[in-house]
Amino acid sequence: MKRIVSYLVLFIFLAQIAFMSYRIPQIILTGSSFPKEIKLSAIIAGFCLGILYMLKDYNSPFKK
Repeated sequence: MKRIVSYLVLFIFLAQIAFMSYRIPQIILTGSSFPKEIKLSAIIAGFCLGILYMLKDYNSPFKK
């Protein structure tokens, strides 16, 4: 179950990054301000990154 949730969150994260990488150069070239969609995508991508970090299996190299 944890693996399925990780894949779903990873897909959402990558979709948000792809959306922003498509739109940000257009905004920079036109010199307009960032619309709310781009800001929302950045926030969602940040939340997804945090969730992926929490779901990561952490094995300490100092524990035997």
